[in-house]
Amino acid sequence: MLIKQVVIEFAGEDAFEVVSHLKEDEETTDEEIANETGMRLNAVRKILYKLYDLHLASYRRTRDKQTGWFVYYWILEPERIHDLLHEKNTKVLERLKQRLLYETENTFYHCKNNGCPRHTFEEAMANAFKCPTCNGQLVHVDNLQIIKLLKTQIETLEQEMKHN
Repeated sequence: MLIKQVVIEFAGEDAFEVVSHLKEDEETTDEEIANETGMRLNAVRKILYKLYDLHLASYRRTRDKQTGWFVYYWILEPERIHDLLHEKNTKVLERLKQRLLYETENTFYHCKNNGCPRHTFEEAMANAFKCPTCNGQLVHVDNLQIIKLLKTQIETLEQEMKHN
């Protein structure tokens, strides 16, 4: 089930159908996959190249002696799944840490209108504590819950990454 989740996330829904016709220990051609799935050959090839770029599939190329065309034999490389997940989690962790730093280093202000964005102290000060969107009064916003949530998410993700 992990492979399905990762393939769909990184390569799209149609990619899982292609992957389900690839095998770890047996090569198959793009034409065979297209015939088995009912997908257009160009769509299958596009997905296979995306899987290749993600290192989830590899190929062997030979020349057909009768037609002179190249034939590509594809095989699944499922061991790359964990590397992809680790890369994704590392990026998410970095973004969470950046957001936590932003939240802890800034003081925020907001007007009572829910459609308006928060503003940093510097932005609020520059606008004389008036909302630049609706001209409402900007008041201090307590972001401790956001900080707490970010810390929890960071902790959880770091623990997951240690165990994988």
